[in-house]
Amino acid sequence: MKKLLLFFVTFTSVFVLSACLTGGTGRDTVTDVNIPDELPTEQVNLIFWHAWGETNSNLVAEMFESFKAEYPELNVNLTQTGQGNYDSLRESLIHAIAAGATPTMMIGYPDHFAGYLNGNAIVPLDDFISHPEWGVDLDDFIEGYIEENSQFPDYIFSLPLSKSTEMAVYNKDVFDAHGYDFSNLTHALTWDDLEAMMEDIVAPSGMSDADRATNMQTRYMINIDSSSNFYINSSRQWGAGYTDTDGNILIDEDEGRTREMLEFFQARFADRTIVFPIEEGLDYGNELLHRGLVAITQGSTAGMQYNIPTASRTSNGIFGMFDIGVMPVIQKDSCELGADATDVPGTCSAMQQGPNIAISSDASDAERLVAWLFIKHMTNTENTAMFAMTTGYIPVRYSAFQSDDYQTFLDDMEDPFAMAARAAQAQINFYRFDAAFTGEVTSARARNEVGQALDALFTGDGVDTVINRLKSRLS
Repeated sequence: MKKLLLFFVTFTSVFVLSACLTGGTGRDTVTDVNIPDELPTEQVNLIFWHAWGETNSNLVAEMFESFKAEYPELNVNLTQTGQGNYDSLRESLIHAIAAGATPTMMIGYPDHFAGYLNGNAIVPLDDFISHPEWGVDLDDFIEGYIEENSQFPDYIFSLPLSKSTEMAVYNKDVFDAHGYDFSNLTHALTWDDLEAMMEDIVAPSGMSDADRATNMQTRYMINIDSSSNFYINSSRQWGAGYTDTDGNILIDEDEGRTREMLEFFQARFADRTIVFPIEEGLDYGNELLHRGLVAITQGSTAGMQYNIPTASRTSNGIFGMFDIGVMPVIQKDSCELGADATDVPGTCSAMQQGPNIAISSDASDAERLVAWLFIKHMTNTENTAMFAMTTGYIPVRYSAFQSDDYQTFLDDMEDPFAMAARAAQAQINFYRFDAAFTGEVTSARARNEVGQALDALFTGDGVDTVINRLKSRLS
């Protein structure tokens, strides 16, 4: 059965940037945009900074080759540089902005772009979007993604490039061995559901690896890849305070719900329901899954490729090669799944993630035009569908979802990337994204601090210590 337009739901939260965007490099007005009426004849060198590895970089290179074929009259080169993770990319760009040495294009999240807007380091795209020759129809872009990129007053400074959400990848062999089947979930699993399965799935403390392998049991139930995402998403599930659209810090201003949430997770750390990779001296949750240490790992759909078991990845694992499944993220309350769900409490939440793309103010008019055309090319129907099918990201256009290729992809029940896409679809009714704000405390800083707070709780700090430190550091 065709799964037409399951993503085409307006996300429930629309945020407005209200913090003052001044200071930074000293610019205090929105950068003027002058769009050439003709393609440049001089050589144009595009410099693109992102936070991707080799696989995604190679896909960008493929799209650049088809871009040059679309515009054979252009004399254009592309230099793309991975700057590590998204936090290191943001730090590199802050230094580049201060030095006046920014790349032509960069990816990032709205809270990153809010910082770059201090001093107008990125250009508004509105005139490009509406240009009679070079423009693009925003109606074909997923509405929620455009809303995310429209939260700054008066202008659109970025377009969605590669979107994602979080998912839970699980060892299907382990759960099958104990009679659990998650293939046709009507509601997302809850923390109570996981607790009910603990005796079956998680081995008693001290059991040997050989006995765990025989019993098809793991050392922990679920790994959490991003402590920052986990705190923010959980605060929504608990109705706990975090931040608001004015940039106010609301942690622990919620009739005790922050404390209740943290005490709950402190207990789940202690009983081995939840683990972070640092517990085993590892960097990524997929390693915990492949070694047979966890039954589930929760992280971004964009990282699906790293969760797929291979002979080399499972060589140190107690189960050897195994089958996986993918399901929506774990919830506190019962959350109905599917685009047609009618019973979805406001506490149901999954992260809307994935980077957007912007153009630097330091680029010349010719560089901006060619950068815009390349962005338009990367996000066209064919390319956004191809990128999604290959990486685990989600297409940014309606027409990509409707394409025959993408529909065929979704119908493949064995493809891990299709599994991730179906899990993402199932929780579409409770995607959430955060407000982006600057000021004395930025949204990026708030995000980092709550992640560090959960890390501290996991490694032994008490709830009172964690809350007081958070309130002090974000005051």
